[in-house]
Amino acid sequence: MAQLHRQVSQESQLLYQQQLKQALASLQAKLPDYLAQIENPASELGAIKIAQLQARIVSVEQSLRNVVDYLNSASLPNHIEQLEAAIAQVTADLDQLQYQIPFATNPEQPTHWHTEAGGEPSLFPVASESVSPVRRAGEAGEAGEAGEAGEAGEAGGAGEENIKAYPSAFVPEPILPNWDFRFTVKGHQDWVSALAISSDGQILASGSLDKTVKLWHLETGDLIHTFSDHQQGVLCLSLSPDGQWLASGGFDQTIKVWKLETGELCHTLTGHNGSVRSLVIMPDNQTLISGSFDQTIKLWQLDQGKFVQDLVQDAGRLSAIALSPDGKTLASGGGDGIVDLWHVQPFDLEFSLTDNLSSINSLALSPNGRRLAAACTDGTLKVWQLDSAERVESWQCPSAPAMSIIFSDNGQSAIAAHADGTIKIWWLGIDEPLLVLDNNDAGSVVSVALSPDGQWLAGGNRDGTVKLWQQL
Repeated sequence: MAQLHRQVSQESQLLYQQQLKQALASLQAKLPDYLAQIENPASELGAIKIAQLQARIVSVEQSLRNVVDYLNSASLPNHIEQLEAAIAQVTADLDQLQYQIPFATNPEQPTHWHTEAGGEPSLFPVASESVSPVRRAGEAGEAGEAGEAGEAGEAGGAGEENIKAYPSAFVPEPILPNWDFRFTVKGHQDWVSALAISSDGQILASGSLDKTVKLWHLETGDLIHTFSDHQQGVLCLSLSPDGQWLASGGFDQTIKVWKLETGELCHTLTGHNGSVRSLVIMPDNQTLISGSFDQTIKLWQLDQGKFVQDLVQDAGRLSAIALSPDGKTLASGGGDGIVDLWHVQPFDLEFSLTDNLSSINSLALSPNGRRLAAACTDGTLKVWQLDSAERVESWQCPSAPAMSIIFSDNGQSAIAAHADGTIKIWWLGIDEPLLVLDNNDAGSVVSVALSPDGQWLAGGNRDGTVKLWQQL
C-alpha cells in the first residue's frame, strides 16, 4: 500500500507539472502577438494606453518568471495551489490585455484639439457627476484645516482667490503668456517620461524609458551628464530645493540618488515591490517621499540612503504624489481615481476627493498650497480649492489623455501636457485654453516642467526629444 501511495503521488506530481508547463507554454506563446500589436500602434491616441499596457506586460512577464521558478523548485508538490493561483492570475492579466489592446492599437482617429470633436474608449470607468467629495478623516468641518497650512505664506499667492465664489465678471483678467520656442534637446532613445528643473534655473534633468537620466544646461541645451544605472525605464525625478540631490525611480523598483554637482551615484534605495511612479524631496533637503505601484508611500533619509518607514501601506496603485511648497501637505492618486490629501507631520489622512475622476496620471499643488490640480487618463483636468474641498475647475480635452500638469509660478494658470502632441495653458475661471503649444510631429507630450522663475517651459516627448520655450 505504501509503495502504491508513493507511485500515485509521483504520477500526480508529474501530471501537475505537465499541466502547468502546458499552461505556461500557452501563455508565453500569446505574449509575442500582444507585444507585436503594442509595438505597431495605429495612432498617436493609442500611444498613451500602450505605455500603460507595456507596464502591465512587465508585470505579466514577472509572474511568468515566478511560475518558472516554482516549476524548477524541488518542493513543487507543496505549492500546487500557489502555482494554480499564479497561473490563474497571469491568465486573467492576459485576458484583460487582449481586451484592451484593440482599443490601444486601433482607436478612433483623434480629431485635433481645436475642432473640439471626437472621443476615445476609456480603459477606466468614470463615476457619475453627482458623486461628491468624500472625507475619510473626521467630520465635514475638518476640511478647512487643509487650507490653514498656507495662511502664513499667503502673500506669495495673493492673486489666488477662490474663483468659484465670484461671478465670472470678477475672475481676474487672464494674462496671455507669450512663449517663444527656443530649441529641441535630443539624446534619449525612448519616451521622456519625467522632467525637473533645478531651483536656480540652470539645470534641466530628464528621465526616459530608455533607462537613462540626463542633465542638460537649460539655456544652451548642452549635455552635462548621462546616468545609466537603472535596469529598466525611468518614470519619475525629483530635485532637492538646495540643488544638491537628484532622485530617480522607475520600473526596476529602485530609487537612485545622485549628487547633482558631481554626478556621483550615492545610494540605491530598495524596498518597493512595484514600479516607483513618483518622488518628492522635502524642503529640508534630507527627506524623500516615494509613491509606488505597490500601493505604498515610503519615507527615506537622503544623505544616509536609509529607509525610514512606510507612511501608507494601502494607498492603491499610485501613479502620482505631489507636495506643497511648505512641505506640510502631500497629495496622492492613481488608478482608482481617488485623490488623498495627507498632513505630513505627523503623517495623517485629512480627506479624500472622489468626484468623477478617471485614472490619475499627474498631480500638482499650487505655490501657496491651497489648490490641487489633477491630469486624468480621460483627458480631463480638474482643480480643487483645498480649504473647502470644492472642485472649482473641470477642463475637458476628450481627444487626448492628460499626461502631466503643473501650476504656473503665480498659481493663476495651469500647464498641461497632452497625448495629442500639445501643451495647453489654462487660466483658472476660463473654459478654453489661453494658448496651445504644438509639438510639431514629436508625438505625445509625456512630461512638462517649469523653471522656478516661470521663464522656461520644457516638454518631454514620445520621440525622445525635449522641447524648450522661453517666456518673453
